[in-house]
Amino acid sequence: MAKFSPGKAMTAFFVFFFPILIYLGSWQVSRGIEKQVIVDRHFSNKSLPTIDEIELDGLQKNFKEYRSIRLNGTYENETYILDNRLYRQEAGYEIFTKFKTVRDNIFLVNRGWISKENFNYSDEVAIHNEIVSAQGILSPFNRFGLDLTSAESENYWPKYVQELDYSKAKSDLGPSLNSFVLQLSAGSVGSLEPIWKPTEVKPSRHYGYAVQWFGLALVLIFSFIYFGLKGEKNELSK
Repeated sequence: MAKFSPGKAMTAFFVFFFPILIYLGSWQVSRGIEKQVIVDRHFSNKSLPTIDEIELDGLQKNFKEYRSIRLNGTYENETYILDNRLYRQEAGYEIFTKFKTVRDNIFLVNRGWISKENFNYSDEVAIHNEIVSAQGILSPFNRFGLDLTSAESENYWPKYVQELDYSKAKSDLGPSLNSFVLQLSAGSVGSLEPIWKPTEVKPSRHYGYAVQWFGLALVLIFSFIYFGLKGEKNELSK
């Protein structure tokens, strides 16, 4: 009976890379499912009636996520200017400002994007401390931006940062900071250009990546079989 002989090098190559390709494909599928859950929850919850601060206290976490809410209070002086935020191929900033409600609760408000060109904080971003109504969508306080330099942020306001997460903001703004960010709606006082999305990468893109990884795994299988049969033919021709 003929012997299947792909050779030691090809066998080692297959044994090493095949599990990696399967893992990467499976991981992308898992990420796609996670993102789809987020997208579905965002679509479901944001379509519910707008709530106020009092109603928010009685909701479970899952029903707070991506819920439309109206808060009354004042913008404070503490503002983060998140750098390196591209929008429509233009460099700019995302502006996050502390908001103190009339019930003395503290939120961080993502007011949106503004172009770097001719940027002037005092003229375009700063807000007087007066009671206003802020309406938007509550999102979990995940990491915004990406800091590859690990540089320390300034000790004065406004702070220019490359990355913003809850632990950093909580240390700056106090332990009472809410664990949700208010993604400010267009038309609210203090709003800029809203660019926030519930996920940076769509589920379909993750599934597309998964298809690529599984496709490479399939190519590797056919290559392994080809080299095995080729080795077998070489043995028979001797």
